[in-house]
Amino acid sequence: MIEILKKAFGIYETNCYILKSEYGDFIIDPGQNSTSWVLENVNNPLAILNTHGHFDHIWCNAELKDELKIPLLCPKDDAFMLKSDCFDLGLSPKAPDIEVENNEIFYFNANGLLDSSDDVDCIKVEYMFFPGHTPGCSMIKISDCIFSGDFIFKRSIGRSDFPYSSVELMRDSLNRFGKIDYDMPLYPGHGEATSIKAEQKNLQFYMHMI
Repeated sequence: MIEILKKAFGIYETNCYILKSEYGDFIIDPGQNSTSWVLENVNNPLAILNTHGHFDHIWCNAELKDELKIPLLCPKDDAFMLKSDCFDLGLSPKAPDIEVENNEIFYFNANGLLDSSDDVDCIKVEYMFFPGHTPGCSMIKISDCIFSGDFIFKRSIGRSDFPYSSVELMRDSLNRFGKIDYDMPLYPGHGEATSIKAEQKNLQFYMHMI
């Protein structure tokens, strides 16, 4: 049984999510001033998961990591944004415990991160690599839902004109997104939930946006 809690934080109204499972809780993209809300709503926190490295998605990484003593995961190509305040915004740097390789999969049970899933009752966390908005921009699949970060929103996509963004990589990512052959709910970094099939219908429009 999966339960998803969501609250928007900061001037960009960045969605912070808590996915609650029978094994424990995952914290996804803890933005500005999200620490108190997270601590009030987690029971057995297992990990902090970043979809990418932009400040509005990682602002409370350091506070939560220090408080909860759980692993912090971030895409490898975005880890530099966590290790220093590269945009000079007053962010407290916190290096990730795990720099996630492209499309890497992790397994957790109630005791935390596992070395493997062999013969163990566990839950799978899959990082799906879709760069363009940032070098390591990813969606995170847990159970039957996907946290799409700033790659795909409801009727929109992430910008590719920021520092470290790439129009070419965004085009390739959108093409690959269009080839996903199943449907699943998408929970984006901003705004309302949508689905894979709903946003695949808009791909040609999105290609003209970048």
